Amino acid sequence: MTWTLFVPVLLFIAMSIAGFFSLGELATMLSNEFVGIEASLLALLFRILFFIVLGLWGGYVVVIVMSPFLAFVSEKTEKILSNRDYPFDFQQFLKDVIRGILLAFRNSIMEIVVGIVLFFCTFIPVAGPILSLGIGSILLFLVSAYFYGFSFIDYSNERRKFTVKQSVNWVKSRKGTACGHGCLFALLLYVPIIGPFLSAIVAIVSTVAATIDVVEQESVLETLT
Repeated sequence: MTWTLFVPVLLFIAMSIAGFFSLGELATMLSNEFVGIEASLLALLFRILFFIVLGLWGGYVVVIVMSPFLAFVSEKTEKILSNRDYPFDFQQFLKDVIRGILLAFRNSIMEIVVGIVLFFCTFIPVAGPILSLGIGSILLFLVSAYFYGFSFIDYSNERRKFTVKQSVNWVKSRKGTACGHGCLFALLLYVPIIGPFLSAIVAIVSTVAATIDVVEQESVLETLT
């Protein structure tokens, strides 16, 4: 499946070209509507907002944009590892993609809520100074990792015909698996230029492998008991 690593690179190039022309059109529009310092301030504000949004939702933007390809890679990986054949069904494929996108939105909102709660907790005596020392950042990173891992695991749960609620409960009882592979994705996001896109492929493959392993181990334990 080495070829799958080149698809995100091509996607990155396409998005970079589109972003370049979009920024050029924005600059032209600002220069037509505003002059001097006003145009410069608006351009600066746009860049700041861009980096804020990218910092908060950069990982989820990658997951959402690559959702169709991630659904394919997840299914292909399971087919190779478990010898299970999944005949292509466009309706099911579309359903997987839509579910993946909606779940990414849901997880991003949940992460924001947790982040807001942690922020207000910094004003609480005793707990506040502890969180401010860096513990809060670590907790927020682990929360992000959990929700990233959840997004990747859900592709496998969808093939097992889990509802979203069943998938949520399944991942909750296996937080270590979700956090571990979510951390892999979150750390690879920091690799310059192509990291955000290659990280999704690495994470989805490793998550599918881990999910298969967990399911097989639990099946053996159930048989023994």
